[in-house]
Amino acid sequence: MLIADFDAYGRVADFDPATGRLGPDRTADPGQPTHGHYGRLGGTQVVFYRAGDGLRIRVGERDLLLDAATTVRHRIAEPQCVLTVGRAVELRYPVPPEWYGLADDPTPFVEAEHFDLGLFAADVLAAPGRAARIYR
Repeated sequence: MLIADFDAYGRVADFDPATGRLGPDRTADPGQPTHGHYGRLGGTQVVFYRAGDGLRIRVGERDLLLDAATTVRHRIAEPQCVLTVGRAVELRYPVPPEWYGLADDPTPFVEAEHFDLGLFAADVLAAPGRAARIYR
């Protein structure tokens, strides 16, 4: 399946959910549909995607189905962000440096989730309608 790079617009990579293999990345063809996003949080590879059974997240070697029983939370514990996925994963990583300039960013409607894949995933899952629509 094709997954978009969270940090570089127009970059994609092939992803094999069965093995977790991702890459190599390349430029996307115009209009090419993707099924999720990939990126690094600290030194850990994260893939947030939709498969046949629903939304999933792969954090390092752990691949988890994000069903109604799975809680995904994001919080700040300066100087780190903490992403928790149920009881299975707790990932700590540095606060994205872009956050510190958000108040001065001239981009319309820019939000912290645009710079943090962990926060993006938590925000998507906190809004059931958004979660139902994403990556379709």
